[in-house]
Amino acid sequence: MNQAWREQLFSRKTTNSGLNPMVLPMTNAKMLRVLDICYRTWERWTEVAETIPQYKLSRIQMQKMAQEKRLRAPLIRPYQVWVLGRIGEVFGDLDQGTNKVEIAKSIVEANKSEYTIKEFEAEQIRFTQPLTGELQNV
Repeated sequence: MNQAWREQLFSRKTTNSGLNPMVLPMTNAKMLRVLDICYRTWERWTEVAETIPQYKLSRIQMQKMAQEKRLRAPLIRPYQVWVLGRIGEVFGDLDQGTNKVEIAKSIVEANKSEYTIKEFEAEQIRFTQPLTGELQNV
């Protein structure tokens, strides 16, 4: 997994239209490049992510949009990439030879409040604001 995945995710340049790039979806191929993982790893992490209600809702919404717009494949929101990256960090902390998927599910289940869109937005603000030396209440 790419250790600088947050930088790649949160450092997306402002669009020509002035939209916040964090509201624009991306392709699964780009997500795989940001996280630097293979398709099989993505499948395992997604199995864990599906236990998070907001992630699951986002996936359903993106699938519905893909069907309505006749896209070849559903897109993925930056929030979903962030969730997968955080789950990847959990996987990285677990020892080889353990059933990582089941253990990660238990950890994520116990800490669901850390995987919300609100937490994603707070981390985005913390990551993108310049350091001023002052404590900021985010």
